[in-house]
Amino acid sequence: MQKRRPSLFADAGMALLRDEEGQPDELWCRADHGPHGYLSIAAHAHADALAVEVRVGGVDVLADPGTYCYGAEPAWRAYFRSTLAHNTLEVGGVDQSVAAGPHLWTRQARAELEQASGLDGGPVAEWRAAHHGYRRLRRPSAVHRRGVRMDRRARQLVIEDRLDTRAAHDCRLAFHLGPEVACVLQGGQAVLEWPGDHGRRRATLALPGELAWWRLEGATDPKAGWYSPAFDVRVPAVTLLGTGRVGGGQVLRTVLQLDPGSTP
Repeated sequence: MQKRRPSLFADAGMALLRDEEGQPDELWCRADHGPHGYLSIAAHAHADALAVEVRVGGVDVLADPGTYCYGAEPAWRAYFRSTLAHNTLEVGGVDQSVAAGPHLWTRQARAELEQASGLDGGPVAEWRAAHHGYRRLRRPSAVHRRGVRMDRRARQLVIEDRLDTRAAHDCRLAFHLGPEVACVLQGGQAVLEWPGDHGRRRATLALPGELAWWRLEGATDPKAGWYSPAFDVRVPAVTLLGTGRVGGGQVLRTVLQLDPGSTP
């Protein structure tokens, strides 16, 4: 019997939610609650606490945009390691962690796992975590909490974001699509398509109605809509960017539905 692959990596702070494990059509989600980086300066770290990646059949649907460069282009270095460049929530217009150069971080977001269940089987897998990088904000501070729920039978992924805070903050929520994914944004819903082994695959991404949504591709002001497949290479890809004020008690709910119309 083939040994099941691990689903929770405690030291790395990584959880994997999967439905058809090892199958060609596997729905796969990686959720990040790990340390900001290695040792005190966390030189190669990115400000990506609570970020998620999603693949279907090995194709990046919600992607990590990559690294692109180190020192040659400071503005692009800053973007690719920023909170905005990852599939997570930016609060107050600043990164979760504080950078002081291309390979130095002076304040690091601390993330922690709150719950993980059903990762190794059953109809539902769930993950919940929080990070404290925005406790440094004043008037007032904030804690970002995120939950991810995979319904294996429905082939549906639900992401919920909350802020523990006493007042509202300006927020930006980004979802970066892989370079193979085409996207049509219709109000608060995105229709996604990409090539699969047996024709085109399709999904819908229902986005939080509390935010105003924009489709960006290859944009430079602000920088968004880029993917780096290799060092010193960047190509246009779609970023869905939501902006708005978010207060304590609000829930930003995002639903990714694979193969809409075929779900029981």
